[in-house]
Amino acid sequence: MRLLSLALVIPLIGGCMLARSPGSVSIIAPQLETVVEADWPEVDWAVLVQRPVADQMRNSDRVLVRVSRSRLQPWPEAAWLDSMPDMVHGLLIQSLEDSGRFSGVGRAGGMRSRFGLASEIRSFEAVDDGSGRLTVELGMRINLVHQPTGRVMATRSFQESRSVEGRSLDALVIAFEEAMAGLFADINGWVLSAGNEATAELDGWRDRFSVPRGRQPRGN
Repeated sequence: MRLLSLALVIPLIGGCMLARSPGSVSIIAPQLETVVEADWPEVDWAVLVQRPVADQMRNSDRVLVRVSRSRLQPWPEAAWLDSMPDMVHGLLIQSLEDSGRFSGVGRAGGMRSRFGLASEIRSFEAVDDGSGRLTVELGMRINLVHQPTGRVMATRSFQESRSVEGRSLDALVIAFEEAMAGLFADINGWVLSAGNEATAELDGWRDRFSVPRGRQPRGN
């Protein structure tokens, strides 16, 4: 069963509702329990996670709401604890590491590893369709990269959505947490599966092009 905790919402001035007095700001720091599925394998390789890329609007600490197909606006007087890509970066690393399934997890450049994750954030916002209800929509594109060669071994897009129970900031944060927990669980399971498949493929290449024992390569 997927477990998650409420986000830490720190009201600097005022409350957490949409209508607040001018100047009030709530800083949102999502707190997620790691989701671990029983059938996930344990692997003997490490993975490094690059900071996700995002467009200029999402590369900020704004909590965004899509109010039409082509228009985003910030939620009044609310902000993420960090820029959204940095926040997602840290939470994804935490999810992978806390799963206990990898021999190591770190930030790009932090250690040697077999694979790396390069990602793009394509959506990370609430959607207001005019019906009075909000929906949180998250989307990421992930590339599994063989670190020694830079070859992309597998690619997949991930989407997750959650309905918001009400229109308060607290309800919005809960929906974001639930969506992030689901998104990271899907990514975690895929990295393990795709990484094992890529490892088998790499081992096949190595066997195919290695020199058989007892035979020496011919000279020029």
